[in-house]
Amino acid sequence: MCISGVCQAVGCDRQLGSNAKEDNCGVCAGDGSTCRLVRGQSKTHLSTEKREESVIAVPHGSRSVRITVKGPAHVFIESKTLQGESGEHSFTSAGTYIIENTTVEFQKGMDREILKVPGPLRADFIVKTRYVSPKDSVVQFFFYQPISHQWRQTDFFPCTVTCGGGYQLNSAECIDIRYNRTVPDHYCHYYPENKKPKPKLKECNMDPCPSSDGFKEIMPYDHFQPLPRWEHNPWTACSVSCGGGIQRRSIVCVEETMHGEILQVEEWKCMYAPKPTIMQTCNLFDCPKWMAMEWSQCTVTCGRGLRYRVVLCNDHRGQHTGGCNPQLKPHIKEECIVPVPCYKPREKFPVEAKHPWLKQAQELEETRTASDQPTFIPEAWSPCSATCGRGLQVREVKCRILLTFTQTELELPEEECEEEKPILERACYLPPCHGEAVDQTVELPAKEGDSEEIYDWEYIGFTACSSSCSGGRQEAIAACLHIQNKRIVNNSLCDSSMRPPAMTRACNTKLCPPRWHAGSWSRCSATCGVGIQTRDVHCSGLSDSNNNSEQECEGKKPSALQPCNQIDCPPAWHAEDWQQCSRTCGGGVQNRKVSCKQLLANGSFMKLSEDLCQMQKPSNQKPCGKVDCPLQLITGEWSKCSSRCGVGVQRRTLLCQKITAKGQVVIVNGSLCRGLTAPALVRACRVGACHKNKHMSKQEDISGPPEIIAIHRVYIQTRQEKRINFTIGSRAYLLPKTSVVIKCPVRRFQKSLIKWEKDGQPLRYSKKLGVTKSGSLKIHNLEVQDIGVYKCIAQTAYETFVLKLIGTDNRLLEAPSFEKDPNEANSLGEKWHKMSKMWKSWNKDNNLYHENNQAQDVIRNIETLVTNSAEIYNSQEFKDRRLEAAVLQGAYSMDTVQFEALVRNMSELIEAGEISDDFASQIISHVVNELSKPQSPLEKWKGTNEDSVSNHKRIAKEPDSVLHSSNKALEKDGRKRLLIMRKQKNGYILSSNKTLHLIIGSNGFITNKTQLITIQCHVDGETKSKLTWSKNGEALKFSDRIFLENSGKLHIRSPGREDVGLYQCAAVNERGSDVEGSHLYFAEPPVIQTSRRNITSLNGDNILAIVGDLVVTRKGLNVSLECPVKGSPYPKLNWLKKDFPMPNNSFVLPNGSLLLTNITEESEGTYTCIATNALGKTVAMSVLHLSDKKIYSSTEEQTRKGKRRVLMASTVGNSIVGKLGDLLRIGCPVQTSHQNTIHWFLRKQPIEEIKDLKYRVLVSGRVLEINPLSEQSAGEYRCWTSNDSRIVSAWVNVSLEVYRLEYGEWTSCSATCGNLGSQLQLQHCINKEGHRVNISLCEHLEPLVASSQPCNIQDCPVRWATGSWSECSVSCGTGYQQRQVACQQIMSDGHVKVLPLNSCGFTDRPAARKPCSVETCVNWTPQAWGQCSNRCTGQGTALQHRHILCQDRNGTTVPDTYCDRTKRPVSRRNCSSEMCDVYWRTGPWRPCTAACGNGFQSRKVDCVHRKNGKVLADQYCVWKRRPSTWQHCSITSCGSMQIFGYYNH
Repeated sequence: MCISGVCQAVGCDRQLGSNAKEDNCGVCAGDGSTCRLVRGQSKTHLSTEKREESVIAVPHGSRSVRITVKGPAHVFIESKTLQGESGEHSFTSAGTYIIENTTVEFQKGMDREILKVPGPLRADFIVKTRYVSPKDSVVQFFFYQPISHQWRQTDFFPCTVTCGGGYQLNSAECIDIRYNRTVPDHYCHYYPENKKPKPKLKECNMDPCPSSDGFKEIMPYDHFQPLPRWEHNPWTACSVSCGGGIQRRSIVCVEETMHGEILQVEEWKCMYAPKPTIMQTCNLFDCPKWMAMEWSQCTVTCGRGLRYRVVLCNDHRGQHTGGCNPQLKPHIKEECIVPVPCYKPREKFPVEAKHPWLKQAQELEETRTASDQPTFIPEAWSPCSATCGRGLQVREVKCRILLTFTQTELELPEEECEEEKPILERACYLPPCHGEAVDQTVELPAKEGDSEEIYDWEYIGFTACSSSCSGGRQEAIAACLHIQNKRIVNNSLCDSSMRPPAMTRACNTKLCPPRWHAGSWSRCSATCGVGIQTRDVHCSGLSDSNNNSEQECEGKKPSALQPCNQIDCPPAWHAEDWQQCSRTCGGGVQNRKVSCKQLLANGSFMKLSEDLCQMQKPSNQKPCGKVDCPLQLITGEWSKCSSRCGVGVQRRTLLCQKITAKGQVVIVNGSLCRGLTAPALVRACRVGACHKNKHMSKQEDISGPPEIIAIHRVYIQTRQEKRINFTIGSRAYLLPKTSVVIKCPVRRFQKSLIKWEKDGQPLRYSKKLGVTKSGSLKIHNLEVQDIGVYKCIAQTAYETFVLKLIGTDNRLLEAPSFEKDPNEANSLGEKWHKMSKMWKSWNKDNNLYHENNQAQDVIRNIETLVTNSAEIYNSQEFKDRRLEAAVLQGAYSMDTVQFEALVRNMSELIEAGEISDDFASQIISHVVNELSKPQSPLEKWKGTNEDSVSNHKRIAKEPDSVLHSSNKALEKDGRKRLLIMRKQKNGYILSSNKTLHLIIGSNGFITNKTQLITIQCHVDGETKSKLTWSKNGEALKFSDRIFLENSGKLHIRSPGREDVGLYQCAAVNERGSDVEGSHLYFAEPPVIQTSRRNITSLNGDNILAIVGDLVVTRKGLNVSLECPVKGSPYPKLNWLKKDFPMPNNSFVLPNGSLLLTNITEESEGTYTCIATNALGKTVAMSVLHLSDKKIYSSTEEQTRKGKRRVLMASTVGNSIVGKLGDLLRIGCPVQTSHQNTIHWFLRKQPIEEIKDLKYRVLVSGRVLEINPLSEQSAGEYRCWTSNDSRIVSAWVNVSLEVYRLEYGEWTSCSATCGNLGSQLQLQHCINKEGHRVNISLCEHLEPLVASSQPCNIQDCPVRWATGSWSECSVSCGTGYQQRQVACQQIMSDGHVKVLPLNSCGFTDRPAARKPCSVETCVNWTPQAWGQCSNRCTGQGTALQHRHILCQDRNGTTVPDTYCDRTKRPVSRRNCSSEMCDVYWRTGPWRPCTAACGNGFQSRKVDCVHRKNGKVLADQYCVWKRRPSTWQHCSITSCGSMQIFGYYNH
């Protein structure tokens, strides 16, 4: 600021002389602490499926925002105000924009867009990018974000006591400083700068309590209530036994009440002190591992021998222990060679071999000696442990090996010996004890006269009862006794053959009360974390009854569920489910989250640092979508505008693209994308307004030739108007009596010199027709003679205007034409009608030559006018040019009401050059004419040979019109385009010759006789062209079998099914490019896929069957017979009826099926389907039968079921034919009031006397029911009765349909050789007439005895026979499997003759051995133990950890899931630690807090080291319960008042 001519500094605080400035947060003289810098970059991943992507959200109040987009993507902003309003803002050009009262500067450069916002932002801005092209873009962002949420300390909470000294704590809450309101804590965690302040602590209510309370005054330092403190539970077991694991514990905040109760409180009350750790390492020491000693000397002094070494399992202290993985144990024996020749003859047996008699001798001898193999060597038995009776002998057994070279024995660990270890103890028997003890050497005195002692067997008692209740068993004890003194002696003194038999008796037969029975625990459901074990617990007695109710069992029911393996699992990788593939085809990526977690003993997961997971991290990304994408059309960039000012045209190219499964983009031939919707290839563009000539500079006027600015439009007048203005270049269909003005705007030419022509002749001016000064043409009151083509000429430049008139009958007064031929005008309608049929046929079967297609020549002429390049194959221009060359001129009716809808896009197509002007008029007229005709939805086009021939002749006479169109459409540059010579023949080529010759464009079939295929690709003209061949859209791979000649002819030798496909030849030279293709198919004879079903359908309306089925139905239904056929070329189907012509109600459907409508008796018979192609024909048949069974409607069926129909007997007799099993009711023709008895007879015999006849007499004898009908029930039934006036006798004859089974033809033989071939004789169902009927009609009959006979009893040819594969030679890794392979021959008598292998030859010999692969060989590998930790677990003990790795034989670490968890070594163990030699030291109790009555007293408790007496942290003593720091105290009574208050309380 300038004051009195002196510049003075003014700060942001508006103080003169102040240097205060705003910081980056917008705070005057601030320190930048109220905002944070956010910067970074992001790579967008946009595509046609994902067209938009959010980059970053810039919050309200942010400053100095700068967003830079590098790449093709467009940036735009979505705004959200604090009031909840939102909007989207895009930027089209560089400049300054106002968005939500915020200034935004947008800059745009080459491949870069920049947004700058000084700020502050008045709304939340979400920066987004929009897809433009497949190329990725990078977005860089930079801004200062205000810190809108901060921590604020709360007021202190109430004091813990009302007097006597307590404490107060406060907390911290998250505040939204914009609205000054409290929000959840996670809002403040968004900013790393925000750190939650710790709670503050202060003393409160320090005044002493009144004496009436019974408390004495205490000092501030002697508060009666201690502060809350952290308490922790004991550490869990270590997650591993060695190699380093983890222990956990739970930490809670507790507070001790006045009554000495420990209560858990909120954690914030303990935040004044650091929270103890909840996790520590454990068992850091290494796991046991194998240690190999040095090798011994070789066992021989010359030649080949063995050497040994000792391998021990040592722990981290070097002590011999167990726990090592036996599969990883190094070998203890290997061969060795002494380089000294041996001159003595070698042993006949290997070094390790032993004579069988030697082994038997050693087994007979109890003593064993060490050998060169690890062997258990037992020592001598110890003396018997008893001096009399039964005793015990023990001995030591050691694993030893003999080192033969040094002849020394070495003791090994027991696991080195693989044989079974001999017993270590056995029973010994001495003479029986008498009294207290009897010396075994004392001899019993002999009786006088006896020369020897006599012993005998006797029962001396029973064993204890086997059960205490519900009946047990006792066995009698037989012992060898001395006959004289009855003393028990050794059983060997008695004759074992005289031992008495075993004897048992029942005992404790009283029933047991019900009791609980628990089964064994199941295997733990988890190895760590929290597992569950279950078992079966039920109440039952010992009787044979079922389980008792639980109330009958006394005592508490044992638990059926228990936790197990409650230890923390080691840290492991946890992978979430795979996300959706980024691309459905063309190679995408699937992602998933993989984190290091630990399953705790309480069942929860804790997320850890990835460093704690030792295993290899699973992949978080994998490829997906490995399939080729469908073909798609892609467009190139738009070209520059065709006009330098005003309205012009932009064009772009079209390509057919395929993305392979590997993500590669391949451009394929355009014909493969035929049928896909093509986007617009031409669009209008506007550069800027064109300046009038008077404002143009002289230099612009004189530079360049004249240029006429034409506008290509089509105008169709639908209502009468006085005058219409047009611009040259248009085409108008107008009504008579209309005046027109045709303008001809021109550049670099004087308008007064413009010349006009009509139909190629200079225009004669008159009052009706004239030219203005500006060069415009005026025509008043249009008449027929004004119809024509008007040309505006400016020196060398010219443009035309076509004028046509519409008559009152909605017909053109003069037909639009390509040429001036008045004779053609009369036949235009007929020509167009036939030409449209040919066009429909061509459009329906594009690029396929069919037989009898007489439009071939026209189509061939059309195809020679265009190229089959990928740029124009699917464009509108490509289609319209083909049609334009084929359409002949004609005059057509036009419905003026439909004009606007019909030509909505016609002007744009003409302006873009997509269609010609003449063709536009033809299309308009043609479409209107077609719409005016009545169309049938089932109308089918059927071309006649006469029409086709006439078309062929007419087109042959008019080649000039076709060539004229081609020159106009395709030869704008004055040169003829490159063309490949196409095939000139119709149809496919199927030849039985060995060589198949094709010209590109034709298709052919490969047969089994084809040995060579040649495809000629010839380009017209003399210019050399480059030819490339492809197969099915991919480059053709050449080989010795597939090769090219110099002339461009493709050769394929020995073609097969793998050569089927589309072969395309692409030609390129300076005149352009062209592509043509030929299809190769594999010829196959026709095959009908028949069925063998029996279809019986008497209900419904329609039956669908397949040829080969047997159909039984009724009259009036519709039957459709399908004839599914395969073959190449596709076979032609024909239907015949056996012995009869096809009925009138039969129709062959387009798919080849035969439809029989409203079938009658004439429809019954056998129908044959014949499929024929060039390779042969095949036949299949179906039989149609009609059933006489009447079908009832639903109403009739209910009536029939409600009222059973009765067959009335007649006095003149009736007859009925029934079936076995039917129900028959016969009525007697008497009045319902008839009272006399009715008698029934069968075959003139009273029905009561016929045995085994099942019948019932109903309705007082008037109805006889026979159920079911059988052969016995057939015959004449008669009813007889009498009334007052006459005798009634009526009868009915019942006969049965009888079927029988007969043998038929033999089946084919089950074997071609040997003695096992047999064939069965079929059984057929025959009716009374002897005709075969459906076998189901004989289901009630017993089948005939199966008849079989042997067949093809002859020697089989020799063949290879293989056995089953053996199991894999290894349990893991790669091994092999073997099987037996033999050459054998099955003889006619059934025996198998084994022949030498050369009898079968060696060419097709089956493999006798093949590789096999089992799961990878892996084992647990423990690492070294870590150091003893400072986490104490007991008196003087801490924990050691070690890592346990799952590794294969090569030492590669694999996931733990590969190894057996049940065999995993321990990863933690206890270790001695001097630091843990601690104890709790208690101080003296302080004085009681109450002068009388009940009070409290406290004391100091410290964790102290036992040796040096230092006070340590409490965590070192947590393994032992901490002594109480408070206790109740009572001194004296406080008197009667105190007692009274106590009771009232």
